[in-house]
Amino acid sequence: MSTDVESAKKAYKRGEEQGRADALAGHPYADPPRDGTRGEKDQYANGYDWGYEHAKAEKLNLVVWQEGGVEDAPGGFGTSINICVRTPNWTETVDAGEQEHVFTAPTGFRWNGTVGAQYKRINETTGGDLPRVRPALSKDKRTLTFTYHVHLNTDDADKDVLVYTCGLEAVDGAAAGRHTDGIAQIGTAPKAKLKAEVIGDED
Repeated sequence: MSTDVESAKKAYKRGEEQGRADALAGHPYADPPRDGTRGEKDQYANGYDWGYEHAKAEKLNLVVWQEGGVEDAPGGFGTSINICVRTPNWTETVDAGEQEHVFTAPTGFRWNGTVGAQYKRINETTGGDLPRVRPALSKDKRTLTFTYHVHLNTDDADKDVLVYTCGLEAVDGAAAGRHTDGIAQIGTAPKAKLKAEVIGDED
């Protein structure tokens, strides 16, 4: 009897983890099979239900994107990339609290460790004293991480778009070409693709 209970618990846990993973990845809900006897299949399905619904509720309803094109040559002066965040309808109020940010540079590029944050209206940049961003770099400098309070449209100062301006530079020896494999991940919001082009040294 104890073995059956443990098996049911394990099945529920597997379902919960899978449901949560699917919701956070943006996958459609998968209706798992049930056998109608409260057995292992039922326990897995119940766990999936719970995990999917709770993770879906946690998912941040934000739009993240890269503003404009970016290019740099190895040994050049470096450049910067703007990563923008807004609500889907531009006016919804969101106060998501402290969220983990993980930015992966495109192939051939690395971060220089500088990040600035500001709010930008459609027709002007707003003022306001935003807290300093304190980023950390991976050993190869391709991954940039930091925690920051994400809020939009909660008052007159944080309207429209939150913009992170991140210093970026081409890696020495990187071959010329355009790369689109960078990623911007902010909490559980949908990921954004980061793109940049390595150009040849004109000298």
